[in-house]
Amino acid sequence: MKHYIGEVETYFGESDVSTMVKFTTEIHPDDHLDMLASKFWGDEGSQIGDGSVSMYDFGDKVTSAGRWQEVDADTYNKLTIISELNK
Repeated sequence: MKHYIGEVETYFGESDVSTMVKFTTEIHPDDHLDMLASKFWGDEGSQIGDGSVSMYDFGDKVTSAGRWQEVDADTYNKLTIISELNK
C-alpha cells in the first residue's frame, strides 16, 4: 500500500479553498483522490464538466481533486492533517 498527501479543491462561487488530506491506496492516486472529492461533503455529488477534469456539484459548492504527492510511511504516520474520510 502506498501513502499520499493530496488536496481536495472546493469552490464557493468566486472563492476556493484547498483542503489537505492524507490517504493510502493501491489504485492510482488520481482515481482515489477523485473518489474522495466526489464524497467530500457527504453523499456523492453530481458530476459536472466536460470530462477533462472531474468536478462534483453539492448545490452551494463544487469540489475537484487537486495535486497529490507520494510520501514514505514514516512521514505519513507523523502527519496530523485530515486523514481519509471514507475507508
